[in-house]
Amino acid sequence: MISLKAKILLLTAALVSALVATLSILLLNNLIETHLENSLHLTEMAAQQTKELLLLRLEESWKGGAADRSLWAKSVAEDTRLAAFLQNSVVQAPLLVEISIAGPDNYILTSSIHSDAGRILPMRPTLRELRALGPIDRLQRIFDRGPDYELRIPIGLLNEPGTIFTIQVLVSTVLIRDALQPGLRWIGLASLITLAVAMLLVSLLGGYISRNLNQIAADIDMIRQGQELTVLPTRASSPEFAAVQSKLSLLGAEVRDTARTAADFRSRVANVLERLEEGILLFDANQRLVLSGGAAGSLLGHSPEMLDPEATPLGPLLRTAIQERRSLPERLVEWPSSAAHPHLLVTLDYFADGRVLVHLHDPEARQQFESQMELLSRLDAINRLTGGVAHEIKNPLNSIAARIALLESMVEESPEAEEEIRVIGEEVQRLDRVVRTFLEFTRPVELDHSEVDAAGLAAEVTGFVQADAQRRGVTVHCNRPASPVTLRGDADLLRQALMNLAVNAIEAMPNGGSLELKLEQGPREVRITVADTGPGIPREQREKIFQLYYTTKQGGSGYGLAMVYRAVQLHGGRIEVDSEPGQGARFVLILPVFGNQS
Repeated sequence: MISLKAKILLLTAALVSALVATLSILLLNNLIETHLENSLHLTEMAAQQTKELLLLRLEESWKGGAADRSLWAKSVAEDTRLAAFLQNSVVQAPLLVEISIAGPDNYILTSSIHSDAGRILPMRPTLRELRALGPIDRLQRIFDRGPDYELRIPIGLLNEPGTIFTIQVLVSTVLIRDALQPGLRWIGLASLITLAVAMLLVSLLGGYISRNLNQIAADIDMIRQGQELTVLPTRASSPEFAAVQSKLSLLGAEVRDTARTAADFRSRVANVLERLEEGILLFDANQRLVLSGGAAGSLLGHSPEMLDPEATPLGPLLRTAIQERRSLPERLVEWPSSAAHPHLLVTLDYFADGRVLVHLHDPEARQQFESQMELLSRLDAINRLTGGVAHEIKNPLNSIAARIALLESMVEESPEAEEEIRVIGEEVQRLDRVVRTFLEFTRPVELDHSEVDAAGLAAEVTGFVQADAQRRGVTVHCNRPASPVTLRGDADLLRQALMNLAVNAIEAMPNGGSLELKLEQGPREVRITVADTGPGIPREQREKIFQLYYTTKQGGSGYGLAMVYRAVQLHGGRIEVDSEPGQGARFVLILPVFGNQS
């Protein structure tokens, strides 16, 4: 369980980190905008100087007798002074990578890079487009290995369409990134120093806050683990805290008793359900057996095909139903031919075409089932009682909160007292969250019965946990039939149950392993197995893992497996756990195909 100091430290660290990251991004964006503005100004100046020199050289060529336009391109291409100027401009400007001059056919006449002369002038994205991008896109373009950006100036004659020359100045994002390095180092160093100082201050503050409530925190942890509470020290016992202590002790005792009773109930109901089976016999109007099914053979003590109704108590009942054309209510009859079931409950349903459907039940199993239902009713009453206790705890909590608000108004001139009162208020809120969690768990749930593809749910859960499993080195495999595995139930509850089991299994394998979800379709039930290769579950912990608030994980809530158990119980199913230390864990969810319709 994470301590109060750790929670404050983590929360504040997250907030400070987010604030520092936001400020760093803003500073970085401002730095990039400044460099881009300087780069644009530099390229414009280099392009303008190149244009002025080009026009000057053209004027000199015209005065020298080169009045024919066809000779201008040749003059520019052979002008060594112009080529030298382009090279010097690139050398003196740290962000420029190339300056080129192209003729009307778009072929390069001269360039700061001699090897590019004679090539087609390439099209590049403009530097203004880069500056107009959003902060994220602009940052990505600069720090990715992207293309160079250009500033292009066309030169033509007045009142004539088309261009005679084109000046292109290229800027490299690599050079821009190198120019940003000093600023980036300064921003990173300032962020780290700010974060370190903030973490130190938060750590000191967290230690000061948490030292006064260790006893209350220990008592709440003991309730979550199902242990009996210790008595609060006298110096910490006000009437309100004494009332909370009393209610929590009662709540803890009720939860422990309910858990023990539920474990016994789960075992007995599983045995009863295995025995509570129905036998079916269908006779025609002449009392000939047409069809048999269910547990008819085990209830009769022999094969249904060997049954002679006239030699059994069924004969008179069949004659009465056929002659009087009516169904007969359930009745107890002796059945000497079956040593395992000397008595049977028999019900006859008469159909208009003369056929009679006979239902056979084991009366002993029926009686046991009714007894278990009575026990379930008592458990429900216990749940209502514990829910009432939880509601009663909220009353002193409200009183404590009111007293704290009053104390805060009385000690405004004492910062130390105000801080202590604030810490007490936070722990009261924490206790309130524990009570609300318990109330949520005990609240009745209304199932949304619909046809559910269990194989599809398992595949969904496998997809959901795949990314986290790969990060932890865990391989996940879903072993399911090609056809849908259908049952009736609440898809959301079952999906959450499988998700809790899968997440627990992955977290139990920090050094990697394997997780398998396997589905098996039976005539009456669906079996969903979640197996891992983790450390396993010790024998002494297996009966406790489904208890609310019981957990062995650092920072665990003790809520997940309890919710799994409740979801399976609401569907009329059961859970089997097979695990040995060092050999992984295997959870089997056994769910009836037609669900629990109650």
